[in-house]
Amino acid sequence: MHHEFSVLGLFAPSLLLCAVAAAVLWFIVDGLMLRFGIWRIFLHPPLARLSLYIIILALTGAVAPDF
Repeated sequence: MHHEFSVLGLFAPSLLLCAVAAAVLWFIVDGLMLRFGIWRIFLHPPLARLSLYIIILALTGAVAPDF
């Protein structure tokens, strides 16, 4: 993966693109987990949500192609 990409002449780190993609996926997964009541089994749901986002961010960074 390259270290930066250009958006309208502004260079942004490639991790930003992965973070945006992870946020979109996180909103989908979080909504599904909220609808089915899965968050009730966790002792501290905000911490579980943060860890879910970090896991999704790591996965998007791992599968991101060289662009």
